[in-house]
Amino acid sequence: MIPDPTHEPWKTVLVEDQALLRNVLSKTIQLDERFHWVGDAEDGAKGLSLCETHHPHLLVTDLHLPVMDGLELARQTLLRSPGTRILVLTNLKDPYTLHQLQEIGVHGYVEKDQPLEIFEEAMVEVASGYTYFTALLHRNLAQLEADDRSFVKFLSPKEQRVVALVGDGWTNRQIAERLALSVRSVETYRYRIMKRLHFQNASELADYARNQGLTGERFEL
Repeated sequence: MIPDPTHEPWKTVLVEDQALLRNVLSKTIQLDERFHWVGDAEDGAKGLSLCETHHPHLLVTDLHLPVMDGLELARQTLLRSPGTRILVLTNLKDPYTLHQLQEIGVHGYVEKDQPLEIFEEAMVEVASGYTYFTALLHRNLAQLEADDRSFVKFLSPKEQRVVALVGDGWTNRQIAERLALSVRSVETYRYRIMKRLHFQNASELADYARNQGLTGERFEL
């Protein structure tokens, strides 16, 4: 599925919700003879449709997207077009996001505050069959592994959802309704989590959720 760049340009799809940035990056891709731009989209659902239609060699996507976020777009693309290589371009740097990128198996990650030359280098590396991750991702993942209170070590998927909604300011009753649990079950979850993490009050738990990047909108609840 990965072509020899001397013979066939890499078919590329771009998904970015900011129109100005999308236009700039699309023109950058189109001006590089190593790539064949086949289309761009402003939301994840349209991006997935492009990938299903064209089966590109490279998908470049933001993570914070309307309709379908970039994490789900990456998951679905790898399922439906397994030969597509995925490069993530984003401002999100929180532990949850970085862990999810690793779990999903994306092939590259570049922060939006990096220079254009880094983005172009990352595109070539990922499209060529290699991986490209900036030092920030490696450093933050190492910190996550070393953190005795990281959500990866302490929280099950269900507990992550509860903590995310606590961080968003939801009451126990609201959380119970959203997750189809009893209020008593939610209270038990919160008590066990706070005891495990040695928190004294709900504000500490909410701060923890925000610092870890856990938020209700990240989950399909």
